[in-house]
Amino acid sequence: MTLDSPPTVASLAASHGRREAYAYLDEDTKRNVRRAILKALAIPGWQVPFASREMPVARGWGSGGLQVTLALVGPTDTVKVIDQGDDMSVNAVGMRTLISSSARCGETTSTAAATIIQSRHRIPETDLRPDQLLVLQVPHPEPLRRVVPDDVAAVA
Repeated sequence: MTLDSPPTVASLAASHGRREAYAYLDEDTKRNVRRAILKALAIPGWQVPFASREMPVARGWGSGGLQVTLALVGPTDTVKVIDQGDDMSVNAVGMRTLISSSARCGETTSTAAATIIQSRHRIPETDLRPDQLLVLQVPHPEPLRRVVPDDVAAVA
C-alpha cells in the first residue's frame, strides 16, 4: 500500500495480519446464507430469516441481496447489478464493483452476458437462460401483510 493509492480490503487485512476473505464474507456467514437459501427453496412460501452481517451498504439499500450474491458467486461468474431498474446508479455500480473485485469475477451491464443478476425491485426485461441466477430483492416480501396482519389468519 502506497500513499498514492487508496487502501484495499486486502492491504488493510494484510496490515493487521489477516487474510482477505474470498467474496468479502467469511465462510461461516456464507454457509449460513446458503443454508437459509436451501430452506427457502425447500419450504414454499416460507420466509427464512438469517442474521444480516455488517455490510458496506446501508440496510434497506440491498444489503440482504448483496449477502446472497456474495455467498453464491464464484470466480467464473459474471455479475450484473440492477438497482431500481438502472445498471449505472451509484448503488448498482458500487455493489457490482464490490462483488467483482472481492470475488475476482467478471462484471457486466448486459443481461445476456451475466451468470448472476442481482436486482432490486425490478425483473430484467430480457428472458433469462436456465444457467442464469436471479437474486431478486423486494421492498415488502408480503405486500398483503398490512391487509391481514394476523399470521394465523394469513396462512389459513
